[in-house]
Amino acid sequence: MVSIVLIYLQLHTQDLAPNMPATIIGNSTDLAFGISNAQTGMVIQSISSSASADSVELKNKSGDVTAVVFRNKKVTYSVEGAYTTFSGSVGATITVSNGTNYDLSGAAYVTEIARNRSADNFERVSFTAVRYDGIS
Repeated sequence: MVSIVLIYLQLHTQDLAPNMPATIIGNSTDLAFGISNAQTGMVIQSISSSASADSVELKNKSGDVTAVVFRNKKVTYSVEGAYTTFSGSVGATITVSNGTNYDLSGAAYVTEIARNRSADNFERVSFTAVRYDGIS
């Protein structure tokens, strides 16, 4: 009986492959599912990115905005995953494999790194990085 169970497990462990593709059912032409690229030093679990800028408004005598300037454009990335060999450091540049750059040029700089260990989970690592427009 034990050998039958072992054979069953050996034959079906392929079904649990971590890179198994997902099947999107329905209108899937404009949808993205999962995380497409690996992040160096971790098994990436989540990523978010947001673009922002400072703005200065010019108002006329009636208080209506007649012009606006957007400056200090940046993209902030937050990445989290299971630690493997991640070796980034605060202030260093980093390639964010799955983040969009929102048409900003320049390098992404690590602003925060955290590692977390617990008794019932894999060691985790997360980092925040900022891409400032035009700063390499």
